[in-house]
Amino acid sequence: MTSPNAWHALESDPDLWRIYIEQLGVDVSSLDFIEIYSLDEDYLAGENIYAYIFLYPESDALPVSNVSQSLTNDKLWTIKQIDELDSCCCLIALLHAIGNNLDKVILKANSPLADFFKKTENMTADERAIVLLNDQNIHEAHEETAEQGQTEMIDSGRVGYHYIAYIVSNGNQLYEMNGSTKGPHAKFIGELNDESFFSRVTQEVKEKVSALDGDIRFNLIAMARKQ
Repeated sequence: MTSPNAWHALESDPDLWRIYIEQLGVDVSSLDFIEIYSLDEDYLAGENIYAYIFLYPESDALPVSNVSQSLTNDKLWTIKQIDELDSCCCLIALLHAIGNNLDKVILKANSPLADFFKKTENMTADERAIVLLNDQNIHEAHEETAEQGQTEMIDSGRVGYHYIAYIVSNGNQLYEMNGSTKGPHAKFIGELNDESFFSRVTQEVKEKVSALDGDIRFNLIAMARKQ
């Protein structure tokens, strides 16, 4: 039996995510989630993409990201996925995507997310995790969304999948945001010079898929400005 304060895993479903973030206070009239069906064709070219969120099965075959070095980019917003939030990797990825695009994502005044980001603005990643853990408004919206999924609600410790986010900071710097890693939870991938956001992210995704030896249980979703 799980604790009444347990956080269940969320499905990788753009429709559910829209409902979820709207409950949390995001103005979804200006934001959308778009599922990527091909890693080889940039059919989102020309669209204003804010972030990508990648779901993949946990595996020892995947290399461990070395992100323990000090960050030189103090503009990055990070949050740690502490043990008590071990089934919340989707939420952590969404927070990384939204938190690093607060100049683009519209939050309704006094909404759960507006209050959360304001309260945690000057906190460390670890401190933000504790605030999230004790945020009853976000927890209630999270559990309501988890219950709407098509699959059985998954208890803590039995997920077997992980979510990470890819964001661009300082104009052209690509980062992989992963709350479960040690250190600052942000891995600098490189600068986007002549490459598109999509092409560089899909390079990273293809490397992970290749390491999984053909396992196709992955999903890539773009967070974009609604057209």
